[in-house]
Amino acid sequence: MAETALITGASSGIGRATAIDLASKGWNILAHGRREQALQETIAMVEAAGGTGEWFAAEMGDMTSVAALADWALQSERLDAMVHCAAKFTYGAVSIDRFLDWDTSIDQVLRSTIRLTAHVLPAIRETEGAFVYICGPTSWLGWKNHAIHCALRHAQAGFAKALFEDVREDGVRVTLVHPGFVNTPDVSDAGKDRSKMIQLEEISTLISTAVMLSNNACVTELTVRPQRTPYL
Repeated sequence: MAETALITGASSGIGRATAIDLASKGWNILAHGRREQALQETIAMVEAAGGTGEWFAAEMGDMTSVAALADWALQSERLDAMVHCAAKFTYGAVSIDRFLDWDTSIDQVLRSTIRLTAHVLPAIRETEGAFVYICGPTSWLGWKNHAIHCALRHAQAGFAKALFEDVREDGVRVTLVHPGFVNTPDVSDAGKDRSKMIQLEEISTLISTAVMLSNNACVTELTVRPQRTPYL
């Protein structure tokens, strides 16, 4: 059985690009997302790149769905990596009117990260595999009108750093990736030059490298910024 990666948020952007990159190296891809049509397109690209794959649609804010996603992934003969790209972005001032949105964000960003990791950890321990979490500068900075998002990313990064200490002697690698502006559909191009953003094949190559390192070395944290500012 080919080495296998569970990739969340694989219906577009960094997740899809990483799926294609690993597929080009012969990996089997378990692609997660919310949009079935987009996931089917991802698997077609995976197969065109030379890999194999399946897809599973699930809402990351629903812990029953997260458990179902994990159960599905664990049916694979092996699981060598989890690349966690899926997340919800929340923006706005601190206000009691935001409680519902915050609770949704806590589930989609933090609780899903922790629970999905816990579900698949035994399988990845068995293969001495890797976890990769796509995080960002809000995991160490405080941005105006981003208090909850910053809090969640700080917590996500703290979880990943502590997880590495828990599993390093088992040969399991844990990598945090902090991308700057990446040329994805979710990034606004207002006042920006997309050609100067980090391109998807550039970030996916770095993620694949971290995943495929021998377990004698681990890239614990990777910050990637555009060489030239994309702001016009």
